[in-house]
Amino acid sequence: MAPTYNYRARRRDGSSVEGNVEADSREEVARSLREQEMFVTSVEKAEQRSSFLDMEVDLDKLKFWESGFNTAQLAHFSKQFSVLIEAGVPLVQSLEIMEEQATEDRIKEMLVELRSSVEAGESFSESLNNHPEFFPPLFVHLVKAGETGGVLDEVLDELAEYYKRRDRINKEVKSALYYPAVIIVVALVAVFILLTFVLPTITGMLVDLGGDLPLPTQGLIFISDFFQAYWWAVFGAMVLAAFGVRYYVKTEKGKERKDRWILELPVVGDLMRKVIISRFANTLALLLQSGVNIINGLPVLENVVDNEVYREVLQEARARVREGTNLSRPLHKSGEFPPIVIQMIQVGEETGNMEEMLERLSEYYDVEVENAIEGGISLIEPAIIIVMAFVVGSIILSIILPLFDIYQQI
Repeated sequence: MAPTYNYRARRRDGSSVEGNVEADSREEVARSLREQEMFVTSVEKAEQRSSFLDMEVDLDKLKFWESGFNTAQLAHFSKQFSVLIEAGVPLVQSLEIMEEQATEDRIKEMLVELRSSVEAGESFSESLNNHPEFFPPLFVHLVKAGETGGVLDEVLDELAEYYKRRDRINKEVKSALYYPAVIIVVALVAVFILLTFVLPTITGMLVDLGGDLPLPTQGLIFISDFFQAYWWAVFGAMVLAAFGVRYYVKTEKGKERKDRWILELPVVGDLMRKVIISRFANTLALLLQSGVNIINGLPVLENVVDNEVYREVLQEARARVREGTNLSRPLHKSGEFPPIVIQMIQVGEETGNMEEMLERLSEYYDVEVENAIEGGISLIEPAIIIVMAFVVGSIILSIILPLFDIYQQI
């Protein structure tokens, strides 16, 4: 029995359609929708409910690697292609040149398929849409707008700058969050080794010396004995929990809960909101500059924000805008956008200069992200150090207390 896929697509009139269909692959679903003259925005494998005995694990949801382009590779591809097109190199020949320069087999194979599709008569944007793992909906949508307007080289150049900007912000955020995460992991591993392999020798000596042990020391001995006897079970449980959490957050319900939880975190939640709003403003400005209207641009934005909370807000906004409401009203009603965002969008709607307002918003929030990293995130490091100092100090104190008692007895 073929798996079921949930899809989202748009008709030529801009209306959206959602549904599910049985197919052998995502590519087959996308191809079928394109034959019906629909623009595919997403195709996801549906969750399969089954008993424990016949449960099958979706390896795509468990893998820790990605098969497509990351943000930096999209920027490089866009810039390289823009230079070739701007120099007057035909499309097919440009693909051949990039194919020769590709160093990875997966990219070379993708470029071969792209060239074959274009030579067979498909448009460049339709060919790109056959490879959603490499080219996100935003990329395909803007390339299609560039083809229609005869400004493909300009659109590709704008996409290159857009993805460079996103890559810079992403790297800044990741580097700020990775360092505290590494400190936590190293500290936990150190405590685990201390409790499992080092302390049993020391606590054994304390027990041999006799006398009444203080309550903290008794608790430490119990924890140490437990880790020494069942360290393999603890380690196995941690690994299974890591895989289980990763699988769960790949599901629709799990991703929504994870995204809401992240936004509620102190410091980190505020940073992620600023990143999302910057991405929202920058992407919508790029869409409008390329000639895409708001109604057609909002479905693309729903994928770009990469957060279920904001995705739901944008879906509601799209429905209201289609009814004739200004974009600022549903965004304001959601409560997820700060007043400055609402006010600047309102000014853009009233003056007809939405693109400039959104670009200013994006630049403003880029600076806000940098300030949040330098200010708020930097407070996490001393907080972690204080917590770990308390933990290590408690362990040391539990060992020193009985030594004082023995000294007094002597």
